[in-house]
Amino acid sequence: MRFALLPLLIVPIVLLLGVQVERGRPEGSRLTLEAIFGGEALVPALPTNLVWLPDSSALLYQETRDGVRRLVRHEVASGHSHVVADWDALDERLGALRPDWQEPPLDDVNRTGRFRFDPVLSPDGKTLVGVSHGDLFALDLASGEARYLTEGGGAEGFFDFSEDGQRLGFVRDGDLFWMRLDRPEEHRLTDRGGAEALLNGASDWVYEEELGVRRSWWWSPDGERVAFLQYDASPIPVFPITDDLERIPRVERQRYPLAGGSNSRVRLGVVSAAGGEPVWLAAVADEGYLPRAGWTPGGEIWYQWLSRRQDRLELRVVDPAGGAPRTLVTEQDPAWVNVSGEPEFTDAGSFVWSSERDGWRHLYLYSSEGELRRRLTSGPWQVESLLGTDAAVRSVFFRATEKDPRERHLYRVALGGGELERLSGEDGSWDGVLAPDGRHLAATHSSLGSPPRLDLLEADGPLVRPLAAGPVPALAGYALPPVELGSLEAADGETLYTALVRPPDFDPGRRYPVLLYVYGGPHAQTVTDAWFERRQLFFQFLAQQGIVVFWLDNRGSWGRGHAFEAAVHRRLGELELQDQLEGVRWLESQPWVDAERIGVYGGSYGGYMALTCLFGAPEHFRAGIAYAPVTDWRFYDTVYTERYMETPQSNPEGYAASAPLARAERLAGRLLLVHGASDNNVHLQNSLELSERLSAAGRTFDMLVYPRVRHGIRTSRFKQVFHQRKWEFLRQHLLGEGVTP
Repeated sequence: MRFALLPLLIVPIVLLLGVQVERGRPEGSRLTLEAIFGGEALVPALPTNLVWLPDSSALLYQETRDGVRRLVRHEVASGHSHVVADWDALDERLGALRPDWQEPPLDDVNRTGRFRFDPVLSPDGKTLVGVSHGDLFALDLASGEARYLTEGGGAEGFFDFSEDGQRLGFVRDGDLFWMRLDRPEEHRLTDRGGAEALLNGASDWVYEEELGVRRSWWWSPDGERVAFLQYDASPIPVFPITDDLERIPRVERQRYPLAGGSNSRVRLGVVSAAGGEPVWLAAVADEGYLPRAGWTPGGEIWYQWLSRRQDRLELRVVDPAGGAPRTLVTEQDPAWVNVSGEPEFTDAGSFVWSSERDGWRHLYLYSSEGELRRRLTSGPWQVESLLGTDAAVRSVFFRATEKDPRERHLYRVALGGGELERLSGEDGSWDGVLAPDGRHLAATHSSLGSPPRLDLLEADGPLVRPLAAGPVPALAGYALPPVELGSLEAADGETLYTALVRPPDFDPGRRYPVLLYVYGGPHAQTVTDAWFERRQLFFQFLAQQGIVVFWLDNRGSWGRGHAFEAAVHRRLGELELQDQLEGVRWLESQPWVDAERIGVYGGSYGGYMALTCLFGAPEHFRAGIAYAPVTDWRFYDTVYTERYMETPQSNPEGYAASAPLARAERLAGRLLLVHGASDNNVHLQNSLELSERLSAAGRTFDMLVYPRVRHGIRTSRFKQVFHQRKWEFLRQHLLGEGVTP
């Protein structure tokens, strides 16, 4: 086994930040959990909700300074920035007009609460529309004045303008409506007739969670028609999620499709803005999915059809008046096809399409009739996302891993063919928002040693000016140990990327306990040269306390090509465990590691992997923490689970072998099991089933259940006490120190 540490990041982060030490905090100070999770001082205040004006003359974004949110306009030519509106004051003014509106008890129960939906800019660039206190509002960017467009009658969301800006469409209570900004009259486009399980224009839970679908409707180019998806979730069983903090517990009814069970019946339709009955163009039930749709520049409707097994994807177009669809592109894979973004249509009768057909996601240019014109990118690296095309439609901009699979950089390539051009220079992870005219990029950058910053770039890469600096003054003075990137060679010769955080006063003559952080799931990557905020600081906090933190991206992870990811097909947990144990064995071979004090920690898929490690290789682990874990893939949803495992009916052996529940009696070390009582992603059922199995087997474990908390415990209102409890558990079982109640 070979292991190498890159000399890339071995300088303490306080030197990289280049900031002054705050008065009252001496050099070498240690982090505290209160400092990390009790406020926002250590979190970079990077602008959010970046929106370019249609003429590309200015950039709008939300910034937070001194705890106050503001909407800012930055002029490209002059470099001048000014505050358009005080976002918090605006929220208070709007709230005063809705005195009877109540914040839902859960942060994400009602996504149309206080600015839950990203605001949408009108095509003329003069008005910003958003949602506050359950209703649509319009903000005049010139005057800073806001007014409500709707009043009660249900919460609105998924809103957007027609291309000419004359109509604003939105979804309310599962139906589609539109209005004009200058006229309060609403026009209903669909009527579900009170059917609770029917949704028009807004996706069901599993489409949103696993296929990235939210707004499921689209204006035609002329603004006269609306294409939309209708979801009939009635075949899906109802899961009750109980809020026991109410005197009479409130029950939330969630339609949740279990692996091997029924999905929503989904139809693609089109309806006139003037009203009338929809024309239905395509439909799926349990045989497949409709994950993407929209309009072509020529006025046809395009959509993607995905087989239930997810091994075949077709891009189709259909006449909105009806008729048989035409298939433009077909993708097939013996394991599964990853659904990416939308095709990028141009006015020149072509579109850019991304595909993993050669094992790496790359870009291809097609004619509007589905004829392959040319391949635009190639090589053993992958395109992550499309950013758009320039005004002359001569180049396409995108984000990719060409330089290093642990980094993300910005690129462009000519649609007519030519050399790839990297636009970002500094090592680390970049992303960007392309101006409509393709002349500028609002680009974000971060690395393990540099908090995020926002820059304005020319389209060919040169820096115009920084927009928001990355250094976090509150971090100055803390003795933060660096994150060291490395790699090791598995027994079969595969290279696995790793990361390591040692104590700041590391002594190779000592023997340290180690915490193995694990996620390990498909379509995710943890070893990247990118700032990861509170999680990174928590790992550095643990290192300051004397615990080495180590993590590794096993096979099945993202960023290394489709073969690396699809290696886990039908056998989740098996190959991932083997690779994680390669890292554990390397750790155990180091003279500075105490092999008797190794722990494992993870959440969600990482919680599943933490249990897989504890039950699958108990001889290696003294203790483990698993939060919100899947304990049997039969308890998880159709889309995600079947993509990797197929159905329980077709792969019973794989499901049985992959279930931590089946090996619960093998627990030998200590376990802290944590779950949110209102988790609507990985239901509490998973941990309760495991609790029953462990108890029946006579195994001792600790369990925490947080009320009114969804899947993200580590970012919930209990984040500080959750991390405090994790630290106490690790302190007791890895450091061997007693914990005072």
